Amino acid sequence: GTKGKTTSAYFLKGMLDQLNGGRTALLSSVDNILGPAPEDTFKSSLTTPESLDLFRNMRRAVDNGMTHMVMEVSSQAYKKNRVFGLTYDLGFFLNISPDHIGVNEHPNFEDYLHCKLQLLVNSRKCIINAETDRFADVYAAATTTTNPDSIYLFARDGF
Repeated sequence: GTKGKTTSAYFLKGMLDQLNGGRTALLSSVDNILGPAPEDTFKSSLTTPESLDLFRNMRRAVDNGMTHMVMEVSSQAYKKNRVFGLTYDLGFFLNISPDHIGVNEHPNFEDYLHCKLQLLVNSRKCIINAETDRFADVYAAATTTTNPDSIYLFARDGF
């Protein structure tokens, strides 16, 4: 989402760590955690690393015994092909707002939305905020590659 990626990533890492004995790697806009040793945790310079760094970090996490990875995926990651070829077990779509429109990011809202939707197109299962702006577009993107039985919706007041 436009807002909430980092918080959601840390919550999910915490939950997975409870299930897998602390073997969840994290790539976020704040920290990268690629293993249990202090040198395996370092400040992030990008929400989603450049492709060579991303794949190097994934290899390092596996070599360090990490069994899961939680990753923030920015719209720029799709715009700049940083995550080309990746398929995710689970993709979360939180929200969208016109925060990243401009010369250095996306030329217009449609381009921004298109890039954000690529996460769902490349996920085996999807969790979507049913109250997000442009929900119909978001849901339609998810159904292009994901069986509707593997798309889960949430909202503040439930369904």
